[in-house]
Amino acid sequence: MKNRVTVNIGGIEYHLLADDDPQYVKKTAELVDRKLQEVRQGAKLSELTAAVMAALNIADDYYKAQEAAESLRGQIREYADEAASLRAENARLKKG
Repeated sequence: MKNRVTVNIGGIEYHLLADDDPQYVKKTAELVDRKLQEVRQGAKLSELTAAVMAALNIADDYYKAQEAAESLRGQIREYADEAASLRAENARLKKG
């Protein structure tokens, strides 16, 4: 079911239809608005340029978070492999 959600980004009100929870949609819009405000601070940019710069900042954050998550997944795999190796060694020592 689609939810009707009203958000404000850059001083403009948007009426959205979303499958997601309204609070999630509002939280997402707040992030976009915050990034837009950060870009606008102290800069004389057109609305389009500010929106593009905010989008680039969000994309940068997204890709950095993906890289960090992949790094953590790699560490978890290493720890799981090490734990399996130690369990096998423990089992071997108990038999011997």
